[in-house]
Order: sequence, then structure tokens, then C-alpha cells
Amino acid sequence: MPATTETLAELLATLVDIPSVTGDECAIADYVTERLGRAAKGEVLRSGNGLVWRGPQRGKPLIVLAGHLDTVPPSGNATSRRDGDKLYGVGTTDMKAGDAVMLALHDSLDMTALRFDLALVFYDAEEGPAANNGLKRIFEQFPWIRDASLAILLEPTDLNIEMGCNGILNIEVRVPGVAAHAARPWMGENAVAKGAEWLASITKFATTPVTVQGIEYRETLQVTTVHAGKTRNVVPSEMVVNLNHRFPPDRTIEAATERIRALVPAEFGFEVVDAAPPGEVCLDHPEVRSFIQRFGAKVAGKQGWTDVARFTSVGVPAFNFGPGYAELCHRADEHCSIEYLGRAYEWLAAFLTTED
Repeated sequence: MPATTETLAELLATLVDIPSVTGDECAIADYVTERLGRAAKGEVLRSGNGLVWRGPQRGKPLIVLAGHLDTVPPSGNATSRRDGDKLYGVGTTDMKAGDAVMLALHDSLDMTALRFDLALVFYDAEEGPAANNGLKRIFEQFPWIRDASLAILLEPTDLNIEMGCNGILNIEVRVPGVAAHAARPWMGENAVAKGAEWLASITKFATTPVTVQGIEYRETLQVTTVHAGKTRNVVPSEMVVNLNHRFPPDRTIEAATERIRALVPAEFGFEVVDAAPPGEVCLDHPEVRSFIQRFGAKVAGKQGWTDVARFTSVGVPAFNFGPGYAELCHRADEHCSIEYLGRAYEWLAAFLTTED
């Protein structure tokens, strides 16, 4: 029986009310594992605080739907709250709405009648450091996922098709100085004063539009943290600045690093402390084109990083499509439209079951 907007809203509320802050996803992974296993429609494969459901293998192209189970810490919104068409609560938009749609598709579709073989991936630790992301572990444990013909990440996109994603660099710049008593500053070299002109300049880096396959991305460079000094009466011997760089899918981590290195004086320390590659733009993939044309979805670039990049890095074409609102991620007023839940479910159900 097809899901309704009301059953989808109830399912989303259930998921939101299970706490799953990054690092504490066991309860929600247990819930999803038990729910999928009870239906006995396929194989449930547990991986730590994540899991994979694999449907009947009939020799058809494999489609993967994927979503992360974790959320950022709540901001007074730990439990769900309904207000008309809107469901509020931490994770409603990022991205338990997508998880709810995935579960509803599993519950309602005849898996033997799909156009594709299907797998659902629910993973942990997406909101934390990239090195701990559970999808990496799942790829290693279940290498057959890399044979998928297409992956759809149900990240919040306002029902748009968001292609690829920007890459990320976090670079630690260390401006050296020499400590001295603040009463005798001429005995040392103030690292803040030494780096002030450069710091003022780097904060003026202009947000730059870059077009890839006709889709606009925005290159950004932001100073996100600045640390200097240990006590109030000592000239700081070092200033440490974090640069957060978002770069478009037309360049590699190496090329992006070289670009930012050229903006930092050679005598300053420069270390890439965190990096994630951009997601490839797969606009020319036939099933992607079919999805866009069939539903008349708006196409855009993904400004934030998503695990589309992790899929495309192993050769699986992928795109972002989900019912959540991207601009509401991680906010205290985070919510999802119940109408959008229903539409995402309807589009994906139609895509999986019938030809255009």
C-alpha cells in the first residue's frame, strides 16, 4: 500500500524522537535494523551504527538510496513538534526526512516489480569529521555497493536535483612571532601584528561563481578561527588561523591547495588539516537526465559538501535529491514540509517502478 503524507509524517516524527547525535546513533540504527528485518523483504547487513538493506538480486542495474542517521546536537528542538504542514525538530530536514522516505519506499513497494535492483544505505557519523564518516566503512565492508549504476543521496535539496558538491579544505596557517613581556614588546615580535595585514587581506577573498557543465557553484574562502596568545601580559609568539575553503567540482584537492598556498606568505606555516574532494557532476548520466525531465525538477549545484563526493570517487554516478530545506540545516527552527515528504516519496516510487 502506498505511503501517505500522514504516515510519512508519523514515521519522520518517530525518527526525530530517537536521539542520534553524531557518535550516539546506536538506538536509531537498532530501530531501522529491526524495522527492515521484520518486513523480511531482503537482506539486512549491520555495520557498527549503520546498516545496509539489500533487496532481491535479479541481475538488473543496482540503484542505491542513501542517508545518514546522525544529527547535530539539538538546540531546544530535541523532540518533534507538528504545526500544520510543518514538522519541527532536530534532524527533520537534515536528514531524517530523507531516511523516512527511504523506509516508506521499502515498506510500500513490491521489490520484485522494480525496474532496478535496490539497496538502501543508512550510515553514521556524517556530521562529524570526514575521517570518521560511516559510509567509508560501509564501502569497505560491502564492496558490491561500488558496482551500483546510480546513487541518490536524500540530502535536503528542497526537491531540487543538486549535482555534485563543492570540495572542502581546512588549512591551518601559523604566523610566527617571538614572545616578550608586554611592557617590553621591542624584545620580541608580536605574531598578531606580523599577520594583521595578511589577515585583513585574506578576509576580503571574494565569493566567486564558477560554472561546471552549465551549473553554478560558488568558490569561497573564510577565516573561521583565530587563536593567539596565552596570557594578557605576554606578546603572542604565534597566531593560528583556520581557513575554510570551498572549491568547485572542476578542480582537485591538490589544485585547490596550491591556489590557497599562493595566498599565504612563504614564511607562515601552512598545513591542510582536513580535506574532502568535490563530488563529480553527473548531469550526462542517462538516468539522471530521465529523472530531471520526468519530474521537471530544477537543477542546481550543491554548495555544501555531501557524500555524493564519496560515491563519485569510487566510480558511482550520484546526485542529491531530498525533501528537506537546505537553508534550515542545523538551525533551532529546523523543520520539513510534510507535502515535500509526500512528493519526494511519489517521485522516487515512480522512478523505481515505471518507465517514463
